[in-house]
Order: sequence, then C-alpha cells, then structure tokens
Amino acid sequence: MASTARSGTRPVRRVDLGRPFRWLWASTAASNAGDGITRTLLPLLVVAHHPDPAAVAGLTTVNMLPWLLFALPSGVLADRVDRRRIVLGSNVIRAAALLGAALALAGNRPLPLLYALAFLLGIAETLADTAAPAMLPCLVDERHLERANGRLLTVQIVLNETIGPPLAGLLVGLTAAAALATGGVLYALAALLLFGLAPLVRPGREATPGASQGGVLRDIRGGLGFVLRHRVLRLTLAASALYGLVFSATFSMLVLLSEGTLGLSDTGYGLLLTAGSLGAVAGSWLAPRAADRLPTVRLARWSLVASGAAYAALGLGRHPVLAALALAVNGVFMMGWNIPVMSLRQRLTPEELQGRVMSVSRLCAWGTMPVGATLGGLLAEALSVPAVFVVCGTVLAVGALLLLAPLREATSAADNQQAHTAPPPSPDPPSPHPPSSAPPPSDPPPADSPRSDTPRSDTPRSDTPRSETPRSHAPSSDAPPHGDLLDKG
Repeated sequence: MASTARSGTRPVRRVDLGRPFRWLWASTAASNAGDGITRTLLPLLVVAHHPDPAAVAGLTTVNMLPWLLFALPSGVLADRVDRRRIVLGSNVIRAAALLGAALALAGNRPLPLLYALAFLLGIAETLADTAAPAMLPCLVDERHLERANGRLLTVQIVLNETIGPPLAGLLVGLTAAAALATGGVLYALAALLLFGLAPLVRPGREATPGASQGGVLRDIRGGLGFVLRHRVLRLTLAASALYGLVFSATFSMLVLLSEGTLGLSDTGYGLLLTAGSLGAVAGSWLAPRAADRLPTVRLARWSLVASGAAYAALGLGRHPVLAALALAVNGVFMMGWNIPVMSLRQRLTPEELQGRVMSVSRLCAWGTMPVGATLGGLLAEALSVPAVFVVCGTVLAVGALLLLAPLREATSAADNQQAHTAPPPSPDPPSPHPPSSAPPPSDPPPADSPRSDTPRSDTPRSDTPRSETPRSHAPSSDAPPHGDLLDKG
C-alpha cells in the first residue's frame, strides 16, 4: 500500500515546466510590464488635463466595462479559436493602440480619445486574460499546474503591481508619448514571444464546418450550465465572488485608513502596498508547495479564512508596522486561495470548456468589485473606516467556512451520477474516438492521500505543446474530481 506521507529525504528540485511554458511566461512578463505602465499612465493623463474626480472615475468604469460586456463571449471565442492566436492578436491590438496614441495624443489629450483608448485596451485585456489561463493545461503537465500558475502570478505581481507603476511615473516625467510608446513596445514584444509557441490545434473542432454554428448564446448557456451543475466549481466560484466583494470594499478604503487612521504620508501608503505585494510574491512561491502536501480545498478554504483574519487585524491595529504585517500576511494567503483554486478549475474543466469556465470565473470575481467598492463607502459612512476591514474580514472568514463546508467530503453518489449524465454543453461534433480508447495520462492519487510528490516522469518534456484534444475526463461529462482535490477531514 502506498504511503500517504510525503518523503522527508527527497531533495526539493525546481520543476522544469518545458519550453512552451517558458515562451508563455516570457510573453506574460512583457504584457504585464505593459499593463503596469498603462494602468498608471492613463489616470495620470486624465488628471493632468481633466482634473475632475468624475472624469477619473469614468476612466476606470470605461476600462472595466468590457469585462461586463464581453467576458462570456470571450470565453466562447477561446473555446472556438486557437487560444494562442487570441492572446497574440490582443497584444498586437494593444501595441498598435498605444503606439498610435503616442502620436495622436502628443499635443491635446481630449477626454473622449482617452476613454476610447481605455475601452479598447479593456477589450484586448478581456480576450487575453480569458484565453491565456485556458491555454495553460495544454502546455504543462496537469500535476504541475500549481507551479505554473504560481510563476505566472509572480511575474504579474512584480511587473504589473510593483515595477510598472513607478516606471510609468518616471516615463511620464519625460514625456507622455515616451510612456505610451514604451507600453506599446512591451505589448509588441509580448506578441513576438508567442511566435515561439506552436499553434494549439483542435482538429476535431476546427476541421468541422458546423462546429461553430451552434450560436454564441447557446455556447454561453452551455458553459454556465456546466459550472452550475458542478458542485465544486459552483461553490468555489461563489467564494471567489465573495472575495472580490471584500477585496474591493477594503481596497477602496485603504488609502483612507492609511492617511486618517495610521497617519501615513503618500510614501507610507506606497510602502503599505509594497508590503502586500511582497506577501503575494512569497505566497505564489509557498502555495504550490503547500498544495503538494494538503488537499486542495482544505488549503483554499483555510487560506480564505486566514485572509479574512488578516483584514480584520488590519482594521483593529493602529500601528503602521502591524498594518504592513497584516497586508503581507493577507498577500500570502490570497495566493494560497488563488493558485490552488485556479489550478483546480483547470483540472476539473474539459478542454473544450476551458475558455467559458475561465470567463465565468473572471466575471464572478470582477463583476462584484464595483458593488464591493460601493458597499465599502457606505459602511465607512455608517460605522468607520477601520470597521470596514473588521466587518469585511469577518464576513470573508465566515462565508468561506459556510460556502466550502459542503466540500469537506468527497463527491456524493448523486454528484457522481450527475457528472456522468450531464449533457454536452456545446454542439461540438463527437470525437471520432470514444473516450475509453485513450488511456488516462496517469492514475489519480489515492482518495485518502494528498497529491503525490513524485513527478510523473523524469524524462525531458517535449517542446511541442499538447494539442487541444479532449482530456482524460470525458469532454461531455462533469468528471468527479481526483481524490486529492477534496478535503476529507
């Protein structure tokens, strides 16, 4: 009988995720550097020429609007078209938009033109951020999804949130055109790097003329139906929506907590944000290693509870050092939720539904943020700014326990039967080979043990990404999760 304990003598080795992943990582790094510059640059351009709070708020609304309008259709597109081409094309659009803006906005900067630029960048971001996570399971071994997601999130935090904003400030100090052009060059580099990645071909879908004739609405309904029928996906997405609500409510009040309660300057506020980013970087390294030792849902649930406790501590503390420590701890546990849950969704979702499930996930997380920011303001007026953090942290911790408590046990017989009898969510033609004709890539770990720490193979990975064919869990069924994904106790 295989031991359920992890060997304490085997040396820890850095997992090689393969050349295709390295191309994706490099492209992600370049595009996130561009994101960090443009997200800081556009509000600065608006403030410099249109110093009106309503104008700045309008910019944020316009930039986020594509997520509400196009998130679900983007998921359908990602399930119909080569996802590599979607990400590549999105980077080309962003590069062309910024390089064109560097010329068009060299003199006057009319507000409608800045809004149009923000909206176009938002559409491209919606497409890219939906297709890229859906592409990952085709590039890396399923067992290493946590590490792959962790490395992508690390580069996002470092370049998008830590290095990009101050770099944008330095470039704006030169000329706005230089800042816009730099962002455009970075997006062009991101597109160029994707040429090192072979096309992700799905022969069964693209070779059939009728594969995309079922209608966008029917495909959207198929994706939503799959999520709603799948208990694990449904409950984790509800928890993600709650987290988005709490995050936006607290983040919108953080500057007021910093200046009013903690008495910090603008520099001190920046240092608080840096503490949170450093915690998130540490969490992106720790989370994949914790996922090797703990069941996924247990790790995610208690990370969410700990994140809620950190928010509450942030509201109860009155010292800047304690606040920075609380934000750093929150960053660690935020990654302890994000990385395992994203990897879980990628494992449980059939290949032809990856784009739609990712789009539903992003919509749940981002769609609650405007509501959360509004609730944060109302709570601050009714109670106090510190009370916002205490209340939201408590709600997050209790909500995580309640929402994820049904996942303490393995899926019930009813869930398993439902998973195998669920109708196909999209009108794709049946695969020419029955699902049973191809053996699964590996046996799942025992139901009573954490994920094994033994790599699937020590042989070098192929440099060619796997084609986007249906995976070992049948594409038309909601396969029950592996034994290591659910918390047994």
